[in-house]
Amino acid sequence: MGKRRDNAFKRNDAIRALQSARDGGLEPAAMEVVLGPDGSVTFRVLGDKAAPDPTQDTAGAKAWDAEIAKLKATPKGGK
Repeated sequence: MGKRRDNAFKRNDAIRALQSARDGGLEPAAMEVVLGPDGSVTFRVLGDKAAPDPTQDTAGAKAWDAEIAKLKATPKGGK
């Protein structure tokens, strides 16, 4: 079995990013770790407000469904 690569970040780095987000008034809901091509690490801490509003998605879906229904109801031109 080959040797594992070194971790690009440590556990404490992730904990520090979460604590910083909380200190800034953000209640973390998710964290994304982005590894850069040069080995740099970026933590993206996402809060509850980062998620899209589900009622807006439902309204948008209904609008699309209504437009599709109109197109299907329109008689096709031709012979």
